[in-house]
Amino acid sequence: MNATHQALTQAYKHILSTLPLHWLDRSQSHTPEFAKLSGLFLPGASQAYEQASRRIMVVGRETRRWNITNNEVPFIDLDEYIQRAMAKQQACLTQYMSKPKDKGASFFNLLRALAADHGNEGIAWANLFSFAWDGKSPMRWPKYRELEAISMQLLKTQVDILKPDIIIFANGASSAKARRTYFPHTGEHSVCTQLADYREQGIAKDQLWQFCLNGSIQCYRIQYPSSISKASREARQFLLERVLRKDVVEA
Repeated sequence: MNATHQALTQAYKHILSTLPLHWLDRSQSHTPEFAKLSGLFLPGASQAYEQASRRIMVVGRETRRWNITNNEVPFIDLDEYIQRAMAKQQACLTQYMSKPKDKGASFFNLLRALAADHGNEGIAWANLFSFAWDGKSPMRWPKYRELEAISMQLLKTQVDILKPDIIIFANGASSAKARRTYFPHTGEHSVCTQLADYREQGIAKDQLWQFCLNGSIQCYRIQYPSSISKASREARQFLLERVLRKDVVEA
């Protein structure tokens, strides 16, 4: 277990110690309120991540139908669940990154494109929401506020520990309010500075926007990577080829 993995494990245990365990062990999965709740998404870290020359975290929205426990593999305790969840995420990331490009637009095509330019070892996958509900966004789940609070703690911790050089928020417009709650860009609690866009280059502000998080992390916000609109495709291409790839050439 490397230092990054160990730090994540300890932080996750501290955050999740206040979470009702039936969210994880599914003991109330027969009730309508919890029947459609997914398993918990917890990013791990590969051995190579610590040595990566450039670390890029891509933040999606939620992982649909994410299962950690089932009838054959029941919940044992929080420690074991955390290790299993982290291993599942890392195995899934490794598997998808090794596959050929998907047809059309997809979240993992974005990760593959980034890896092609910057190397697999520094790509990190995170999500705005740590659970899905009914196979999609949990924003309509009755306990969404509690889920949002846990998700915020987890994502902030992942940013602190994984220390990415760049974050791409690729969770789309529908969950922008949650992103702004986690990382305010206005008011006295703002953690975002150097706000800018690329309208002068022909890219609409709602398609690509940039800011600096916590005074040190360069961030970009795009629409969800599966968006097939012409404007979204052009913004993704501009970010990959005109912004990020240009940084590599000039480094």
